[in-house]
Amino acid sequence: MKPIWQPSPNFAERTVDISYVILHGTWMADDKEALSRLCDPKAEVSCHYLIDNNGKLLQLVKEKHTAWHAGKSAWGDIESLNHHSIGIEISNCGEEVEHDYTEQQYEALYSLLANILQRHGLPPSAVIGHSDIAPERKNDPGKHFNWKLLEEKNLAAPWQPIAGETDPFAALHTFGYRGNEKAITEAFQRRFLQQHISGEMCDITKSLILGSK
Repeated sequence: MKPIWQPSPNFAERTVDISYVILHGTWMADDKEALSRLCDPKAEVSCHYLIDNNGKLLQLVKEKHTAWHAGKSAWGDIESLNHHSIGIEISNCGEEVEHDYTEQQYEALYSLLANILQRHGLPPSAVIGHSDIAPERKNDPGKHFNWKLLEEKNLAAPWQPIAGETDPFAALHTFGYRGNEKAITEAFQRRFLQQHISGEMCDITKSLILGSK
């Protein structure tokens, strides 16, 4: 699918190689409002790609440039992921509205991700969510985003317990999470245990992280 060029003025020169693809939910009322904000110089936010509710793919910033989508963020040893990533915004009203992502959006995302990963030589583990990299601030793409659909197509990595690890928080840090314990626990649940989001390291969550029965 060839994206429609809809340039945003909100970008900078890229200074490092692309290592990650960050998925976002717009958390805006509709496509028009989302596009307006992402192209508003006063807002100082943008993304490389926007997928609207009907699955139409727009490109706002060239991949050779840095879009402003990650904000204050950290993953593994990297802080401020804007320069290190491609940002994909998917139009959605937010968790409170319980507005499911559409089939057309997922289809567009599959095609886009496959193309990006192939061109940049990135593994499925490079695809992460905004809530993963900013767990104390953000909750998108949200609990109703179906990560398993991406995992089934090898476009995102499923959770894999770390052999020999007995500390669940150490396991989360090894995976990449940074932040306070409650925030990273909730971010993990939002991604891998979506029917059980509490922010608490309960037995169910600990068992999944460590791979214990």
